[in-house]
Amino acid sequence: MAQHLHAALAELVILRRFRRRKVRFDRRTGPLVFQCEPSDEHAAGLEAIRSWPAEYYEEYSSVLPINEPCKTPPNADLAQFAAELRAVAHRFSRPAYRLPLVFPRFEAAYALVEWNLRDPEQKRLAELGELDAELEEKVKEAIDKARQKILREVRKAIKKVVTNSYLGNLASGIVGLVIGIFGAFRVRAHWTLRWYRKKAFKRPLGTTEELVRELRRLLIGPDDEPSKNNIDEKELLLVKALLADINAHYGLFRRLNRVRRPVILLPDVDLVPARRKIRDTLLTAYDHGSRGLRVYPVVVATSAQGGAPVARGANPPVSPGELAKEIPALFARRKETIENIIAGGAEPVPSRLLPVTLGSGPAPKPPRRGPGPLTLTTELFALAGVLWFVAYAVILPPPEPASCGEGLVVMGHDCIGVSDGTGVLMPELDGMPEVFARIEAENSRIAAKPYATVALMIPMQSDIPAVRKQILSEVQGAYLAQLQANTPDAAKPPIRLVLANPGRDYRYWERTVKYLTEREPQLRVVAGFNLSLTDTWNAMHHLTKDLGIPVVTSLVTSTDFANPETQDRSRDPFPGLARVVSTTKEQAEALLKSDPKLAGAESALIADTRPLDNYDKSLRDAFTEARKGKKGTGVQDMTYESPGLEEPGRTPNRFQDFALNICQSNARFIYFAGRAFHLKLFVKTLANTYCSSKKSYTVITGSDATTLDSRLDAEDLELIRGDPGGGRPSVSVEYAAPAHPGAWNIEVEKWWRKNTHKKREDLPRYLAEPQESLARLQHLIATAKIGPVALEDGRTIITHDVVLTAYRALAKAVAISPAEVPSQQDVKDVLADLHAAYRIQGASGLICLTSAGNPYDKALPVVRLDAASGKLTLKGVAWPEGKPPNNNCVVPQTTS
Repeated sequence: MAQHLHAALAELVILRRFRRRKVRFDRRTGPLVFQCEPSDEHAAGLEAIRSWPAEYYEEYSSVLPINEPCKTPPNADLAQFAAELRAVAHRFSRPAYRLPLVFPRFEAAYALVEWNLRDPEQKRLAELGELDAELEEKVKEAIDKARQKILREVRKAIKKVVTNSYLGNLASGIVGLVIGIFGAFRVRAHWTLRWYRKKAFKRPLGTTEELVRELRRLLIGPDDEPSKNNIDEKELLLVKALLADINAHYGLFRRLNRVRRPVILLPDVDLVPARRKIRDTLLTAYDHGSRGLRVYPVVVATSAQGGAPVARGANPPVSPGELAKEIPALFARRKETIENIIAGGAEPVPSRLLPVTLGSGPAPKPPRRGPGPLTLTTELFALAGVLWFVAYAVILPPPEPASCGEGLVVMGHDCIGVSDGTGVLMPELDGMPEVFARIEAENSRIAAKPYATVALMIPMQSDIPAVRKQILSEVQGAYLAQLQANTPDAAKPPIRLVLANPGRDYRYWERTVKYLTEREPQLRVVAGFNLSLTDTWNAMHHLTKDLGIPVVTSLVTSTDFANPETQDRSRDPFPGLARVVSTTKEQAEALLKSDPKLAGAESALIADTRPLDNYDKSLRDAFTEARKGKKGTGVQDMTYESPGLEEPGRTPNRFQDFALNICQSNARFIYFAGRAFHLKLFVKTLANTYCSSKKSYTVITGSDATTLDSRLDAEDLELIRGDPGGGRPSVSVEYAAPAHPGAWNIEVEKWWRKNTHKKREDLPRYLAEPQESLARLQHLIATAKIGPVALEDGRTIITHDVVLTAYRALAKAVAISPAEVPSQQDVKDVLADLHAAYRIQGASGLICLTSAGNPYDKALPVVRLDAASGKLTLKGVAWPEGKPPNNNCVVPQTTS
């Protein structure tokens, strides 16, 4: 029997532009409210009526905006009116491809109704107008909060567009301009407050001050206790605001929305007085101020037969099949009665409530499912959009992004591209303009000679102070290597150094690689790559596998950024790859071999499971392997998922739980597989968690921790120092760094203490050569005129060694090349020879490459951030093989 009603409702709520509807409301006369009742008093019929709203919502919520019926205790007090009406507003379903309904006008009225001035003093202040500013702010806050829902949906839609680099750049420029202009002239909550001034009350209000006074009158009432009329006025304001919000959603510029009208369900009005009051207030609003709206919701109440009649002008019940005839007939009766009243008659006007019995009768066609029909205006807009896309995306070439420097363009929030030193990235950072200027000068000096171009590809922008310093260190290291390669007595060819910025997290690497290959015909090696992310992997794979360009990497330490140690080079993901830093697995092995107690049973593992971050995963796997077989481990593995490299999200909450669990266990050593930003949060949380059973913790992590000390301020260092006597353990951090300026002097001193009778020439090459290389680097720093250079985090040293490795490969390739500048293939062919006699004498240690391009037994300084002193201390140098390389770095056959 319900299908007849469903079909009639479909005529009212689904707008078909190209045929006349049989069941419809007239905009001039306003809508009706339907009340479904059983055709008899049998229990089965009443039960069907009671269950109908939930069934209708379940079937049509994906097609129409419908409020989900909620359970309310029978005989709920009239005070529930506002809460019930708010439940209607908040529980509207959202059909596919449509923006959600938002209710800023209603939320403003609800904030007014909800503000209960029970304190006599507060009420006195309100009467004097002392709370007007607070009242205005409360209303505006409610409006802003309601609008946030639609803004979140708009952001999601824009995000889908801007993930495409070209469209994203175009959209970001247009959207940024529009938002900038709009923001400059925007008045907070303007349109909502304008409705309140013009339409909410019996008379228009000229200013916001008048509106606030009117709202104050509603708030405090004429007497100490609000009168019944005052309550009715507030209730009427709530309903009028709700209808106005629905009307605005289906406004002049949202014609597509109008294809699906909303449905408001009010079940059991005979049992719930608050819902009956909503029904009656809607009827009043339709008669006194909410007529003439563009769109009305279709309101359907349910009740037992005769259970909730109207006070005056009751109409006889009709069947759903008779609605097409009865709706215009009812409006005709209302018009006739009103004319009689004007002439002096006393007959009551027929009510807008039309009882509907779910009986038999002719049924119109069932409602159309799926997306609604397009209006003519929408079709024209769609056609214009297609023509615009064809013109701009197919016929016309894409416009070039805005420039942000010589060779650099704006993409989103980044300044990306390729600079030879002319265009400066982060020019506001002390030291960056100086080093860029020196690179430009050196490139100009060798421009007339046959040169080879080496590109440093790393993200060169950040808002994080510690990361900005790290970027400066890496650029300085690359320039110092260029100086060393271009000395008069150095082997040919000289190096032209260019700086390629792929954007934050390598997000624009494709465009940067395109610029690089188009503008630098002498490009021979791409160096750098300092973040183990999926986009980094894709960039490296494209350069080596697709373009055949050799790559020398620095701090990409995840194991899946290395070629496998097999004899079959055809299966390498990165043909022509040379790596200067050991993998996280090798770092973990070296660290644990250097101090056996770190691999003890009393440990815990904290790991970040964020997708697309290969560094976290690789470190997690390495630490998991290290803990295998250690019975009685402190506590089971604990994982969290961070939202980004430098974003906290909910990780601080997770870390609090982890700290409490660790305190209850016997764990003293904690393996942390995560980024430096989250390491800082974890260390601070661990130090700030009361634990009287522990005196100290040691956190063991990977090479990303090189920036930790610069991220911790004096207050943080005081916190991790702890107070063991007061129940706060101290927290120290240990990690294997890629390089350290004090490593070789300390190791040489240790060797001399053990070999007091040896001569200088007896000093092993794995100590003497790095010590000499580091001394040369320090001499270059003193004469390079690039300002202060920080060596402590190892970034300058390791990037110097990366570019130096690229230069050594170029110099060796000259021997097999007929040209003065070897080809990219020539460079790839010699990479596997860079060991033993052709080892790289790096300042970070000897670099001896396997046939897969991986560093063999590379030195790893073990660094400790000591809780007591708050300073970094060098514990010594560790080796992945457990001992230094023998025979001057000859790679054994077993690893090649």
